[in-house]
Amino acid sequence: MRKIFLAAALAAGLALAVTAVETAGVVSLPADGFAPGWARSEAPRTFGGPRLFDHIDGGAELYLEFGFETLSLQRYRKGENELVLEVYEMSGPESALGLYLMKCGRETPLAGIPARNSSEPAQFTILKGRYFIHVNNPSAGEDLVPAMTALAVRALEALPEERPADLLSRLPADGLIPGSAILFRGPVGLQSVATLGEGDILDQRGQVFGVSGAYDGLRSGHYSFILVVYPDQARAAAAFAGLAARLDPYLKVLDKGTSRFVFEDFKKEYGVAELKADRIKIRVSLASPPAL
Repeated sequence: MRKIFLAAALAAGLALAVTAVETAGVVSLPADGFAPGWARSEAPRTFGGPRLFDHIDGGAELYLEFGFETLSLQRYRKGENELVLEVYEMSGPESALGLYLMKCGRETPLAGIPARNSSEPAQFTILKGRYFIHVNNPSAGEDLVPAMTALAVRALEALPEERPADLLSRLPADGLIPGSAILFRGPVGLQSVATLGEGDILDQRGQVFGVSGAYDGLRSGHYSFILVVYPDQARAAAAFAGLAARLDPYLKVLDKGTSRFVFEDFKKEYGVAELKADRIKIRVSLASPPAL
């Protein structure tokens, strides 16, 4: 009997430990009653670091690259309807902004949400400080938008505001297509703009932010501009040398110098990479080659 009691106590202790781990670090999530009839349908869950793969089956790499720390998740129900709140805490407001810009698509803000957002009945995508937030409506019914809004407002009340560094101002304003500017912090994010080579081809090491935007050039047509500013000139020079040495084999180098090279891709579009002091500037998808 004593052995049975000890085994039961041990099992209970392990269950409590698992619960503590599962709920530790949860931000203050809305309780029952954020809107009439809505209540939590289960205990809150958290996913820290690599455990994000347990929640996002494919796609977690981008979150981790931007500096993901903890996801706090809470499900709510009212009758047959369900809403799911996901609050992703990132390492800083720049990381949250970078993730938001990658995920928001063409921004369609909802006026009732007191934070930057892009919202539709199936999902609200929201940014506040270092927090990236989803309010998910699995049914996608428009009748749940008022409850989604109430849930978002209540969740935002508990989150502190932080202003990110203005990294996007590094992009030249002339010709920049509105809504095209993004941040990236490694090869996963860079892939959305260009394939330049394997691995961390721009030597960002998950620390250095890059910026990119689409441009409308009067003579060169539409193209994308990529800029990475490094901590110093030596780091930039080393990154540029690595880029030139490990450039994707599908990119044909047409002209090469110590601080600049021109290349052509398989679509017969052109690009140019330049080293300027502490930064690397790259233009891709040019309709015609730059002067050699």
